[in-house]
Amino acid sequence: MAVFPRTDIRAVLFDKDGTLFGYEATWGAWCEQVLAELADGQAALMQDMAQACGFDMINRTFRSGSVIVNGTVDEVIAVWGSKVPHYSKDHINQVSMRHIESLPNIPVCDFGVVLGQLHGSGRLLGVATNDYEASAWSQLKEAGADGYFTFVAGFDSGHGSKPAPGMIEAFCRQLDLPASAVAMVGDSTHDLNAGRAAGVGMNVAVLSGPAGHEDLAPHADIILADISELPAALGI
Repeated sequence: MAVFPRTDIRAVLFDKDGTLFGYEATWGAWCEQVLAELADGQAALMQDMAQACGFDMINRTFRSGSVIVNGTVDEVIAVWGSKVPHYSKDHINQVSMRHIESLPNIPVCDFGVVLGQLHGSGRLLGVATNDYEASAWSQLKEAGADGYFTFVAGFDSGHGSKPAPGMIEAFCRQLDLPASAVAMVGDSTHDLNAGRAAGVGMNVAVLSGPAGHEDLAPHADIILADISELPAALGI
């Protein structure tokens, strides 16, 4: 069993949505807007599409295992495309991207304090997301946090998508560090399974996303309320 604090961890790779940024406040609004447009306001079709992607329209929350939470953009588009076959993949993607531009950008904590502590301790920081790489950089820049990160990868960056370990392996290669010196931090089983597959030294689950303690516990070395508790877990 790992002993905390883990002062041996030299780099931290974060998931983005639900880990760095609030999930449901951001993506619930987006999902609702996209579904309304793709379904042309037809309530039954909207509900069918929401059910297929694991979105609870009444509570504006995401169910455990939702493809939006765990999957890539291409996987989400494929699910929706099966419900609206009269629309091309490109059209669905265009609708999705247009509504992304108006998303609220809500950090889960004060980045200046938390990321500042991690960065100031000499830890190297990165982001691995199943979103687009450009979208991730844009969100980080808007939040004034892009300067803390030396690595950002999306599903379109050429390293594969989570739960495969490619993004983590690319992070390790860029930093010339063994995976045992890296912590993977995420709010979903996809994040944690990627960490296990890569052999990271510390798999950190956070409860700031849709998944609950019982979903994440079997895959995590430690479970935190959110990333504000991470500096203490690393002995900072």
